[in-house]
Amino acid sequence: MPRLTVKLLWATLASLLLSALPEQFLQQLLLWPIPVGHEDTMGMLGQFMPWQPVTHLLVNPGVLNVLFIGLTVYYFGAMLESAWSARRFGLFLLACAVGSTLLQFGVSTAAFAADIGPYAPTFGADGVMYGILFACAYLWPRQEVMLMLPPIPVRLRTLVVVLCLLKFWFGFWGGGMLSQFGFLGGLAAAWLHIRYWRGLPPFSKKKPPPPKLRIVH
Repeated sequence: MPRLTVKLLWATLASLLLSALPEQFLQQLLLWPIPVGHEDTMGMLGQFMPWQPVTHLLVNPGVLNVLFIGLTVYYFGAMLESAWSARRFGLFLLACAVGSTLLQFGVSTAAFAADIGPYAPTFGADGVMYGILFACAYLWPRQEVMLMLPPIPVRLRTLVVVLCLLKFWFGFWGGGMLSQFGFLGGLAAAWLHIRYWRGLPPFSKKKPPPPKLRIVH
């Protein structure tokens, strides 16, 4: 098992402990939007704190949610780290976390400022997890994996498309459409990050390194 994957699994298990924290303290770890246009009643920053873009990723209440994260890291995170190395995999996770957080934070703040969304926090590492799934499907679309329930083989590309559609569907009917932008931000960041590494559009093509010349006296 790759070393960074092992650390992520321990971090996922530790996130279960956060759900046992007092509600007042837990609220300070979630990602709150900035109350633009409502400063007179809520203050300049509202309940937003500078550490929340990081800490909200660690709050994953519910055993099923933690199980999904653990399985994603164990199977698919390990695939990426084995193919890329711990350093490149870590940079990829950072890109997915930043993309997910920025889009979610921007949309939540804009929606509340326009009075089309509630003043509510978001949390969870769904954007990062779906970024991992997308990367595996992007790199190995035809590779087959065995599902647990039902125990049938399915291609990675098909599995990830179905999971993304289910995520979007349940978010839409569950009334949490604004919370889905973090998941979309993680997908976009994963796609852009891989194409940047490969020098594909919208990024410029990478130039080959100059040949190394040896001077012989």
